[in-house]
Amino acid sequence: MALSILKGLLQDYVQSLIEERIVNERFSQILTKFEEPDCVQLINIYLRDVESILSELSITVDSLDLDFSKLSLLADKIEKKSTRIGAQHMKLAATRLIEACDKEDQKIVSQDFNWMKHEFTITQNKFQPVIQMEQRILRVMSKPKYT
Repeated sequence: MALSILKGLLQDYVQSLIEERIVNERFSQILTKFEEPDCVQLINIYLRDVESILSELSITVDSLDLDFSKLSLLADKIEKKSTRIGAQHMKLAATRLIEACDKEDQKIVSQDFNWMKHEFTITQNKFQPVIQMEQRILRVMSKPKYT
């Protein structure tokens, strides 16, 4: 009983993320396709990877000699990772940063990078309840059943 309630809550929460356009259907498919520990691992890897790329982007954006092609390549990595997991807001932010790099406008690049960092914080915060619910589901599933 508790398991079906938790799965229902998770499904409702993910649907709300889809409606907010934080994620798209791809994210929901991943949660359906993979087992709980794999889902948690995939989300954590995504968050860790993007955070690392954002750190590298930050160093590049703050440098005196701004390398637009390097920024574009790093933003492309985030775009691809976000597409794979279904993180819609992050994909859009990465696309926007790539377009700003193509224009080679330092002010727009800086604004779009700040927007991307903001979107990452939102995405990270929205993914935490998913991770927590997946972990609860795993704990409920691993409890021995008494007959």
